[in-house]
Amino acid sequence: MRLTIKARLQLVLNLVIVTTSLLAAAGMVQLVFWFEDTLFYNHLQSDLTDHIHEHQAQPQPLVLPMTDTTYYKLAKNDQQLLPEAFRGYPQGGHEVLLGNKAYNLLVRDESGWIHVLVQDQSEFERYELIMFTGIGLGVLLIWWLGFVLSRRLSLQILKPMASLAQEVAHLPEQPGSHLTGHYPDDETGQLARIFDRYVLRVNELLLREQQFSANASHELRTCMMVIRGALDMLAESEPSSQIARQLQRIDGALGQMQQQTELFLQLSRTPDSQAGNNALSSLVELAKAQLADWQPLAASRGLSLRLNTVEPVPLVPTSMMVAVLNNLLRNAIQHTLTGSIEVDVTPDYLRVSDTGRGISDELQAKVVERGVSVANPQGFGLGLAIVARICEHQGWRLCLSSSAADGTHASGTQVTVYFTSAADDSC
Repeated sequence: MRLTIKARLQLVLNLVIVTTSLLAAAGMVQLVFWFEDTLFYNHLQSDLTDHIHEHQAQPQPLVLPMTDTTYYKLAKNDQQLLPEAFRGYPQGGHEVLLGNKAYNLLVRDESGWIHVLVQDQSEFERYELIMFTGIGLGVLLIWWLGFVLSRRLSLQILKPMASLAQEVAHLPEQPGSHLTGHYPDDETGQLARIFDRYVLRVNELLLREQQFSANASHELRTCMMVIRGALDMLAESEPSSQIARQLQRIDGALGQMQQQTELFLQLSRTPDSQAGNNALSSLVELAKAQLADWQPLAASRGLSLRLNTVEPVPLVPTSMMVAVLNNLLRNAIQHTLTGSIEVDVTPDYLRVSDTGRGISDELQAKVVERGVSVANPQGFGLGLAIVARICEHQGWRLCLSSSAADGTHASGTQVTVYFTSAADDSC
């Protein structure tokens, strides 16, 4: 699972707080143990030494009770005066627990006598338990505060970044657009300034492309109007049948040039900016017209063209769909030697299928790029690249499925343009 920057920052802060608090708690516990083992033991050793020297001349066993300690001087073979719970311990310091009572026991064998000093440390054990409980509760409290503070701190640290992302997401795609937010003079501010310069540059290039498309379209329309006028004059001069056929071909090519000019002008605009300016036509009517235009070339190659429709037929942008059909049919006829080409029109998609040579797997990933040709990878293939650009512009989805002939399986290519998001996601 990939964590966001906010989650990672909060996780690191929590880890630092947990680790620090655990180390501090462990240090405090070790300090308590050191205090108990070192200071108490040294104090008992000193008291026991004093008692031994003070009662060294005492010839009889001795029991000397004090405020919280009791001193025992016993014969090695007779420890009846020593409580049973304290008997049998070797020399050194020991801790004895009896129910809810705790004792420090110090035993020393010296001059033929057993010297025992017993100290009641039940009160200290209660304080120690309270201290450990407090340390545990303190650690839990620090963890809770650390979680709250790390959450607020991560939000505060990433707030400028979130503001920058939100402003970028709503930045209008038009010349002159720039970031207006105020960002701190740190990495976030540096990123905002760099992105602002990048946006200005991209919008400048977009404006140049739009201006070039508009200027080129205007100039080409002027030339095409001159050609159209010349064709009309030649048509009125009652030319021969052969010249009339040539004039008809020129007129058809001129019509296609006008459609292509309008197409490229529309592709230079955003879908929102040209909404309402793009005429809609029935996809079936457009497909029939394009199949009729390509029928002579297909017949000369021995290919059959078929149209399959499923109602209801969608309405599509005229110039955009004419370009899509032209390019797909041109590619299908060019790369099909025998067999047929079928065009399927449904409410959700347009599909062009052929029985051509197919496309290899490694070339399928690149075939929609500009300059990649199926027939010649070093050629200047633009057909599918234009179709892909149109689909991206209109929010359609282009899918290509193909298999090259291998002696056992038939070859062929299917190019599908999905119109709706409800269409099958598989390609």
